[in-house]
Amino acid sequence: MKIAIDARPLVTRRISGAEQRARSIVGEWSRLQLPHEFLLLYVEPDDAADFDDSLITALPANFRPFPLASYDFPPRFHFGSRLLNALSRALHRSKADVYHSFTPLVPRTSSCALVPTIHDLSFELDPLMRQDVQSRIMRRRLRRAIAYADRIITVSSQTKYDVAAIYRIDPSRIDVVYNGIDPEFSPHDGPPERYPVLVEHDITGPYVLSVGADIPRRNYTRLLAAMQRVWQGGLNVRWVLAGRSDWKITDIYHAAREANVLQHIRFVTSPTSTQLVQLYRGATITCCASSFEGFGLSVLESMACGIPVSCSDMRSLREVAGEAAVYFAHDDPESMSQAIAGLLEDAEYRRQLKYRGLRRVERFRWRRAAELILETLNTVAATRVNPS
Repeated sequence: MKIAIDARPLVTRRISGAEQRARSIVGEWSRLQLPHEFLLLYVEPDDAADFDDSLITALPANFRPFPLASYDFPPRFHFGSRLLNALSRALHRSKADVYHSFTPLVPRTSSCALVPTIHDLSFELDPLMRQDVQSRIMRRRLRRAIAYADRIITVSSQTKYDVAAIYRIDPSRIDVVYNGIDPEFSPHDGPPERYPVLVEHDITGPYVLSVGADIPRRNYTRLLAAMQRVWQGGLNVRWVLAGRSDWKITDIYHAAREANVLQHIRFVTSPTSTQLVQLYRGATITCCASSFEGFGLSVLESMACGIPVSCSDMRSLREVAGEAAVYFAHDDPESMSQAIAGLLEDAEYRRQLKYRGLRRVERFRWRRAAELILETLNTVAATRVNPS
């Protein structure tokens, strides 16, 4: 089988959820010694500093780089339109059996089967994001992708049923393939360490860790109100926020300064993977107070590092954490503060959640995700050849 894949996440230096998923899945495929031919479709970005093809050039011989040609379209064409046009022509020339995208972006083509990935519908369901111009573009592209797709992959059952309900499609067209966890996210063996990232950011004593940039759905404003209740209750604990934000220009930084609580908070900008693991391992608990999540990667990473989790009570997060977390209402700071304080004060319960979480993490492995995606690709390719 000839599988064309969206390799743009493999050649960028900007790594987020979709890019990490793509790299992990392709890495697993490369180790499985598969008989398939993989065509890696990508385009070099305008900014050469963002481009890095070292990953794809190190893959086995059955993974063939396939740079997309000709972006010489009139300026009136939007970049996304030019990309889809180039993808369509590349798929026709390559005679691929199936095209898999790690994002919702797929071209309109009859040359091969199409299988996009949908991570979440925040641009549909988050009231603030819906007002954004980029969200309107995403909604339009997603409707087209769903119309063109032979099958769809989502990263959670929550997203699957959101897609089915909003776009009125049969849920049987959608396969759920969870994200996995990278091996570096693991518990620390031995006595507690004073990790370099803690020294660098003056993080001392017990702390609550929240991971993710300051965007509206992270719900940091309500979480700040909850943490103020925790501090007022006499608990001497820091709150550490880690993400790609330039924190000093964020709403949460200004809110904390106005509330005169900056002394209780530490901000870590764009931590490396190694630093992020250290932040998890050093935390007393982690807290994910999101008002919307398609999967909840920070919850999975925390459990993999053996750190207890408190998080919003929503289906996608329960899919990940199960009975290994303390849940609260995401729109109620009092509920948040009670969950956080209760967990901070109960060492035995934290110990129980640690081991529940470590058992739970075994369900989320990249090898399994890679195998499930291959099953979907095999099914749609075979159906195109032998329609029932």
